[in-house]
Amino acid sequence: MKHIRLYLTTLAAVLMAACSSMEVDDNELYAENFPKDFVDSVYMELHPELVSLQIKQFVKDHNDSLKTNMDADRYQKMYDKDTAAFSQDTSVLHEIFVTPFYVGFPEEDWVDVWTPITTYDVTCVTNMTYREVYLVIGSDTAKTKVYVDSVKFDEKGNFASIYGKTDSTAASKEFVIGDTISYYNKGAVYDSTEVCDSVEVIQDGQLSAIQKSLVVSFNMYDKDNDLAALKKVPIDTKAVVYQYVVYGKLHGWTYRYCAAAEKKNPVRPVLDVSETTDKLYCDDNGVAREIK
Repeated sequence: MKHIRLYLTTLAAVLMAACSSMEVDDNELYAENFPKDFVDSVYMELHPELVSLQIKQFVKDHNDSLKTNMDADRYQKMYDKDTAAFSQDTSVLHEIFVTPFYVGFPEEDWVDVWTPITTYDVTCVTNMTYREVYLVIGSDTAKTKVYVDSVKFDEKGNFASIYGKTDSTAASKEFVIGDTISYYNKGAVYDSTEVCDSVEVIQDGQLSAIQKSLVVSFNMYDKDNDLAALKKVPIDTKAVVYQYVVYGKLHGWTYRYCAAAEKKNPVRPVLDVSETTDKLYCDDNGVAREIK
């Protein structure tokens, strides 16, 4: 995707900046280094990230200048007010988000960003229905599980006697707690069922952290109409096209669209960062093909 180039063209950007200060005869440069059918505007159209880098740097320098030349409190108030308004203006955010010369994400990504996300919070409760409660009584050598019908307590709140049965077929009887019968522990036999409740949670769409950081880098803090201000940013076209000479050409960047007859030509191989090529390439709907 084109916006990935924003991360991959750091070296190209440095070289492009260097090109802007080159004092070279244009006719000589074109004659020796550019293909005869090279067109500046087409190269910029194929690689809008080179323009984007310039605009973003201009905005950064502009905002840095504001901070340097303004009282700190005044700058902070301006920054807070402007960034709040900028983040709420979805029409401006959208334009910057999808315009190739700014961020350049595809339109479908914008639709995905603002599509609400539906999740479900599930809460489960386990209900237990007791069928039988029992006590274990007896001696150290012989213990008996008694399913309880009722119990008697002494004046201290301890078990005095237990009325119950030792199995489902036995008759209930009294077991007196004393010298020969002791109480050991208690337990229960129960049925358990889990009941779950699901609550739908709808989260409004929003820009991701990375998307937001890219978009806000085109916000000028002292401008109410950022789109109009961005369109007035001066572009060093010479630096953009010279980038092809010092970097793009050597690394197989496309410089024009492919003709119909070229759309079956070999696809450019994946080049390592250190690899260069002496071949020229055209663009076939995003695919770089060799020009023979």
